[in-house]
Amino acid sequence: MRRALPVLATFLLVIAALGAWAERQLLDADQFTKAGVQLLQQPAIQNTTAAYLSDQLTQGDTVSNELRAALPPRLAPLAGPLTAGAGELADRATKRIMRSGAFQSLWEKSVRLLHNQLVAVIEHGDGPLAKRGVTLDLRPQLGVLAQRLGVRGAATGHKATVKILDGHQIATARKAVNLLKAVRWISAALSVVALVAIVAVWPDRARGLLVAGLTLIVAALIVLVVRRVAGRELVTEVTQNGTAAPAATATWNVLTSLLREIAGTGIVLGALCAIGGWLAGGTAWAASVRRFVAPVVVVHPEIPYIVVLGAIVALLAAGLLPASTRPLGIVLYLVLAGAGVWALRRQIARETEARAAPPPTPATPKAVT
Repeated sequence: MRRALPVLATFLLVIAALGAWAERQLLDADQFTKAGVQLLQQPAIQNTTAAYLSDQLTQGDTVSNELRAALPPRLAPLAGPLTAGAGELADRATKRIMRSGAFQSLWEKSVRLLHNQLVAVIEHGDGPLAKRGVTLDLRPQLGVLAQRLGVRGAATGHKATVKILDGHQIATARKAVNLLKAVRWISAALSVVALVAIVAVWPDRARGLLVAGLTLIVAALIVLVVRRVAGRELVTEVTQNGTAAPAATATWNVLTSLLREIAGTGIVLGALCAIGGWLAGGTAWAASVRRFVAPVVVVHPEIPYIVVLGAIVALLAAGLLPASTRPLGIVLYLVLAGAGVWALRRQIARETEARAAPPPTPATPKAVT
């Protein structure tokens, strides 16, 4: 039973990490918008978006009619070839405009509106919006591009509205998100119980803490492997390794960057637990380290607290610990770190006293009469 606890905890931690990523990525407005803004900064996404907008701008008869009206009658036959060249001009202009602050601001607003639609259809069920579907509206961006190029009337109608979800896809997404919400919290609670149980049932508590830390690290590494393998398979399935593969890969990398951060947090927490368990363990190296730091720890007990406090603050500042911006999370980390230092210092003090105590005097044998 004891040997099965790390396996169970690893499974629960992986499920909790995937659930936390999916819920935060989909339902957190700031996280969703942040990912959308990061997408626009990817060269592959920029190229795909520019090609799409330029096609939306130049398709149809609008550009051709305006060129024909602007040309002298004898040059009117050139309207067709000039329209074909307008697509390349629009593509270059779009890439240039996409770097402007105005375009990026419009993009951020479009992504936030997309998230509002997504949350509405997931949390509030059926309705007019669910029937219309969830769409990404790029008409404001198309209007800016048309204005810059002097093309009137090209950004009207339903151009530049990209359907993201519709019909049965919305129902499937709603069920999946509700399941992930429940799975996330249940698996997170059970994984904490399993980690505590590892430390509690292990004959050597220090070894149990080491095993719990290694379990966290293994679970985080599995999450990273799942991210890489799933991304490769998904991109291959969707694009068949065609011209859209770079854009799909960039999209997956951005949308799962939060999952990578969660795995990194697991590695950091696991390493801290493993180091603490190793320092308190009975190996010869750990005992040597404790003897080496004993003079400082015993004489100046404030120094280990200051060192550990500095390490925790550095990890919180770097965002490598979960809930690093919440006061309750910060207080919890400080309390746990302080308790760990206190327990380790007590152990070092006991060992120091034992080494300093005089050896017991051997009993004098009684004379035989």
